[in-house]
Amino acid sequence: MREESAVNDYDLEFVEIAEFIRSDNRKEILRYKEQERRRKRNFYRLLTVFLIVFLTAVLLGVFAFHLSLPLICTVLILEAAIAVCLYHAPVWVHVLEIMIGISAGIVFGQPCLLVAGALVYLAAILAWTGVENFIFWQ
Repeated sequence: MREESAVNDYDLEFVEIAEFIRSDNRKEILRYKEQERRRKRNFYRLLTVFLIVFLTAVLLGVFAFHLSLPLICTVLILEAAIAVCLYHAPVWVHVLEIMIGISAGIVFGQPCLLVAGALVYLAAILAWTGVENFIFWQ
């Protein structure tokens, strides 16, 4: 009985040492840290692009097209929310959503507003891709 216990303890010690040696690989750790830095950089770039597109659409709508600020913000926030909700949908659903938005803008006499909404939708899809990669791959 004692011999079996001693053998099992020795096996466990060997496994722990082997795992320690395997996880102490410096190249893997450096590669992982570089991937993390790259992921964070891409996340902030995409978030910055989204904010720039959003603010540009708001400023163009207010100053160039003389639209009301609540209308612009409502449409753009709805476009961003729809982009987040439809993120996992196939590409044709995204194309269909953009076409519906632009055609609704033409029908209601506000094509510039909904073209800006389509651009915000695309920027939101790209930003959400970066957010999801940042959150789920940490």
